[in-house]
Amino acid sequence: MTYLDFTNKDFYIAAKNLLLSKGKKVELVKGDFLCHAGEMDNRVGLLTSGSIKYSRFTTRGHERIISFAFTGDLVACYSAMRNGCSSPVDIVALESSTIYQLPISQVDAVMGLDLRMKLAEAISHKAMLEAIDSCCLTPEERYLALSSRFPDIHNRLTNRSIASYLGITPESLSRLCKRLSKPT
Repeated sequence: MTYLDFTNKDFYIAAKNLLLSKGKKVELVKGDFLCHAGEMDNRVGLLTSGSIKYSRFTTRGHERIISFAFTGDLVACYSAMRNGCSSPVDIVALESSTIYQLPISQVDAVMGLDLRMKLAEAISHKAMLEAIDSCCLTPEERYLALSSRFPDIHNRLTNRSIASYLGITPESLSRLCKRLSKPT
């Protein structure tokens, strides 16, 4: 998984400071929705603890995890934030999580449209890279990248969630983990 670290970028620091100082603190427990697919959600947030998933159900009724967000990540629905469209995904807490969030109009009022554009571009760019990785990398390569970025991933997420993100079954994930744990 390609991951961009925006934590040292000026716009990220400005957004983080704004969200922590003026944002509404939202406490979620596992399974709480931050946003349902089809709803309008014009908020941007900073995840200060926990993890969330962006997911959608297939036409056959199976949940497919599109992306994860972890501590320090910005949390927003790009299309709703940028274009005023309804969210194409559910945004759900995977564990107890804390998010500081503001409506994008308040971000605009305090920091101007330029910050909104940079935030939207960063969120969009991350989503584009994840889509490319989903198409171009093997599940093993994506798993290795995810577990490298988050070594405690198996302590925080279910195998089912990880497998859904990788586009494989939980059984295939177990075989993959077993194969990777064997000494070479």
